Amino acid sequence: MEELYRVKGELNSGFVGQITYTICLPYKCSELDICLKFSKQHFPSADMVPLEEMKEFCKKEYGISLGENDEEALDNCLHNMKTEIHLMATLNDEFIGCIHKQRLERHMVFSSSKLSEGCIMPESLEGVLKVTVLVFNVLMDETPYEVSVKAQRGESDV
Repeated sequence: MEELYRVKGELNSGFVGQITYTICLPYKCSELDICLKFSKQHFPSADMVPLEEMKEFCKKEYGISLGENDEEALDNCLHNMKTEIHLMATLNDEFIGCIHKQRLERHMVFSSSKLSEGCIMPESLEGVLKVTVLVFNVLMDETPYEVSVKAQRGESDV
């Protein structure tokens, strides 16, 4: 497959939002692979957890305590909190898929022989592709992500 598009970026702690990339497919495709990769999904170690800051935030915003002791709160932060980034795509302004699986690398594959779960095969793989990175929570500054689009030229367009 030929790589048509690749973009990389970084997200900072606390970011919530959407980032959309628009790609004009140069030809009718027989196969399309849209990929999202990111890292820093969980805090790597206890010393990276801003525990006191989180405790203060929860107390101020929600009126709750993170835990009776620091160890319980720290364990929750290390094992239950996560950066959550998902991928959605439209083709010619029609929804073709969204993947919400918790993986650091996700592929949305469209072809006559394979279709990724959460995707809808369009009539034709040609036109304007919009890929949206849906960000629900980022734990750490400088969280890298990458979006790529690969395609196989359709037989009639060779």
